[in-house]
Order: sequence, then structure tokens, then C-alpha cells
Amino acid sequence: MIVHERQYRWRGVTSQHGFSLMELIMVMTIIGIVAVYAGAKWQGDLTLTPKANQLMNDIRRAQALAMRQEGTYTILTVGTSSYKIQDGLGAAVDPQPTELSGVSLTPFSISFDSRGDPGAANKDIKASLEGQTITIRVVGNTGLAMQM
Repeated sequence: MIVHERQYRWRGVTSQHGFSLMELIMVMTIIGIVAVYAGAKWQGDLTLTPKANQLMNDIRRAQALAMRQEGTYTILTVGTSSYKIQDGLGAAVDPQPTELSGVSLTPFSISFDSRGDPGAANKDIKASLEGQTITIRVVGNTGLAMQM
């Protein structure tokens, strides 16, 4: 018994039930256009999140310094997009303030005592970049820093 593969002829071209190279190129082009459009929409959020995480880590660093050195440490803004950590005498921990380029920060000052306590009230810091805004809350009495 001989089994023949079924083929269809149309104007001399044989079809074997698959995708042509042109169809694959068109699908890849459409996927590429959608990916570029979607990437442009999320670009602001992708650049703001790491910078907000850096600020949260530095808030935790100021708290850890206060608890380890058993003194008061303060983290505060020194410009619209920069901040520094200083000890109880006002000496900066780092030689240069930390700059979050392009990010607009609400002015803040958070002091931690030797127990890591920032005071009773919650403190909110807003970080904005290209229409995106992230709020960082430092919880009173605990100093826990988290994104809202």
C-alpha cells in the first residue's frame, strides 16, 4: 500500500499547510510595534521605582546608623532631587549628597534616635518623575519605610 501526501495546486504553486516567510515577518513586525508602544508607556515607572528603592534603602541606612552608633541620625532633603544623611552634630555621613536625577522630592527631614524611632507621626515622602508618583511612608515609632 502506497500512501501519498495530499497537496493542493493553485497556479502552479504547491501548498503544504504551514506559514509562509511573509506571514511570519508580518506577525513579528506587529509584535515589535506593540512592544515598542507598551515599553514607552511603562518607561517612567521603570526609571522611578529603582530610585525610590534607593531612597528607602538610605532611610533604613540612617536608622541602622542611629541604632549602631547610639546617637541621632537625620536624613533630609538638600535640594529638589537630592538628600543627605547626617549625624547629631550635623556632619554628613557621605561627602556628597545623594542625587536622584530627574526625580522631584517633597522636602523632608526624618531623625532617628538610638532606638531607631523616628517619632510618633507617620512621615510621607513623594517622589515624582515624568508624571509617575511614588509615596514612601516612614511609619511612626517603628521607622519602617515602605512604598504606598
